[in-house]
Amino acid sequence: MSRPGAALLLALACNAAVAANAPLCLRAPSDAPVSLHGMPNHDKNGGPAGAMLYPAPGVAGFVGGLMGHAFINGVMRDKDTARMYAQADVMLQPYQATLAGYRHHELVTASLEQLGAGAGKRTAPAGTAAASGETLVDSMPAFYMTQDQRALVLENAISVLPHGAASPYQQVIRIVSPVQAADTTTAAWFDNHAAMLRRVSARMLAQSIEIALADTPADTATVPFRTVRYPEGGVERMERAQVIREHCGQMVLRTLRGHLMAVPAAEGAGVAACATAGL
Repeated sequence: MSRPGAALLLALACNAAVAANAPLCLRAPSDAPVSLHGMPNHDKNGGPAGAMLYPAPGVAGFVGGLMGHAFINGVMRDKDTARMYAQADVMLQPYQATLAGYRHHELVTASLEQLGAGAGKRTAPAGTAAASGETLVDSMPAFYMTQDQRALVLENAISVLPHGAASPYQQVIRIVSPVQAADTTTAAWFDNHAAMLRRVSARMLAQSIEIALADTPADTATVPFRTVRYPEGGVERMERAQVIREHCGQMVLRTLRGHLMAVPAAEGAGVAACATAGL
């Protein structure tokens, strides 16, 4: 996955709602552990491939209160769905102690570093008031590990409130990480105090923020929809979407449902070259 860096400045310039070089305040949703679950197999449960997951309970509350998405309704009360999520989490059970030590503040702080230079940036606890001229960014990220351990999927309910704006920009953004090697194991994500998990998740959260800041739907209204194929771990997925941009082996998509996604263009394509260039 390409690292958001100087590209953030371009993103800010392209978003009419956020002033160029506006200082940012990223507010951590809470001091709770970062949400990580096994990826449930929605295909076996009749769900559409590539559809947004029903988020974890904390995310459901955030999205329900912030955005009113219809797909939240009743999901956590569905016994079959609860059973499906419990089965998906089995592979993570040996690592619960490590996960308990990975907190939102650490994730948000690491993501802030990925956003590169700007007029000013800081992290703050939830509920902190904006300083003069600041753009407030709130999010409630939920991560999912594919059952083959070859990818993470982030679903981030995000709110961006530029200084002086009457109402926030609100969206759920999905990020699918680049595909890891075929022999990647769950333990690899948690070795060295979960160094790999921490690194990849911070990049993904930063990218979701970058996408939100850059989102200008009117500028892409005439982009045609097409069927996009992409890897989610070792599984091929399809999505009917507009391709907003492509960079470093990743595509940013707007789906028919209006959601935003960043997905690998092809397994490993362009990632090595971008890493060499420091992107």
